[in-house]
Amino acid sequence: MVAVDIGGEDLDLLTRFVLKLGGYAEGLFDYHNFGFPKDLLKSHIDSVREDLRNLRDTLHGPTVNLRPPNIPQDAIWEDGDETWNYGQTLRFAAGASMITERYRQRMDAKSLRAAITAKILHKCQAGILDDLVDQGKYTFIEAKDLYHHCFASMIDPGFDINTFRKELALILKQEQLGMFDLVTNITASFNALYQTSPNGPDLFYEMERVDERVILGQALTMFQKVPTLDLGKLRRIAAGFWAPDGDVRWHERLSSYVAGATSYNLIDMCFLSEPVSPQELSATLDGWYYFDLVIGQLNHIVGLHKDLRAGIVNLALLSMREQEVVGLTSLQGYNPNLTLPDYDKQFARTAEFSRRALVNAQKGGPDPEQFYPFVSLMIPVVMMADWIGNRDDMISRYLQSVAPLIQQVTASAPEIVQEVPLATARTR
Repeated sequence: MVAVDIGGEDLDLLTRFVLKLGGYAEGLFDYHNFGFPKDLLKSHIDSVREDLRNLRDTLHGPTVNLRPPNIPQDAIWEDGDETWNYGQTLRFAAGASMITERYRQRMDAKSLRAAITAKILHKCQAGILDDLVDQGKYTFIEAKDLYHHCFASMIDPGFDINTFRKELALILKQEQLGMFDLVTNITASFNALYQTSPNGPDLFYEMERVDERVILGQALTMFQKVPTLDLGKLRRIAAGFWAPDGDVRWHERLSSYVAGATSYNLIDMCFLSEPVSPQELSATLDGWYYFDLVIGQLNHIVGLHKDLRAGIVNLALLSMREQEVVGLTSLQGYNPNLTLPDYDKQFARTAEFSRRALVNAQKGGPDPEQFYPFVSLMIPVVMMADWIGNRDDMISRYLQSVAPLIQQVTASAPEIVQEVPLATARTR
């Protein structure tokens, strides 16, 4: 297995995020009952922190430095430069690193290190592409081509760095070529880790399928923003997206497509010592479809007004004001006049999806470390972190909706799950 390292400063910031987010989550136990003890949360957070510190203390391979120039040393939360939001992306990468808590006991030390590194690289690539597309005024086709070129190359068994560089130079906007080397290094480093993972080739189809879902979802965001705003077209396309249940609305289906956290489970599965069972894979895909939906919704709820000022009708606004905005061609002068009952209704709907995520994911096997309740709490903490210290009351309002559901599902979680034949796995 190849050795690839994340830059020391990046790992330091990731560790700070884990500690800050974990500390905030600990304080929530004074106000909410999540159905599992605070000590369990602390144990998971300590484990993630220790993993990142081990990466920091044993740098020995080729290093990918993620921090852009001219970023303050104490950059955190929303700090970034005009090219990509490094601070926010590293916060999300810290959240992705927590997913390994589900799988760590089934990896050797080298695979554990590689899995965490690969997830950080993948999350940063996704964050960079998101910001490049948002700021570069790409068309739908151009955005789709950029995402596809990078994501497909990251898992391509025939990856050639020179071919990748030539095509990337043609796709990137001229003013964004400063990101050329970083995007290339991330792609090549992830590919090297993936190709030498124990189960990567066997999971190629699933990796590709989830990547294609994200690629299409992200490219379609071109129709959510001025001057290419076309919410009617967006609705016609997204209404045909697959969902585990028929009551998932079109903008909620799109919300799940754009998030992509399912990929970080698949990446961990690539590094397991034994192949993943068909039952666990199926349950994970169904459960994380809904976790992705929750991630997308919470991210857009927090960013709703900021996006609106930037000329973007995000998915949370669509969910709360679909009839008002779906026919708009301009956002000039538009004010959604959102009320607390509007937010409470949205929070309750999102909490229900978190419940479905828990129920589906736990069908894949026993969860003795209660990873899924843990991650059900950490998802809102990570995604709503911009409100920490200024809108904590809104975070609490969401937790009032989701905490009883986490408690309920945790109490009724199955202890033993029977294996199912591969032939019964559903095609998505």
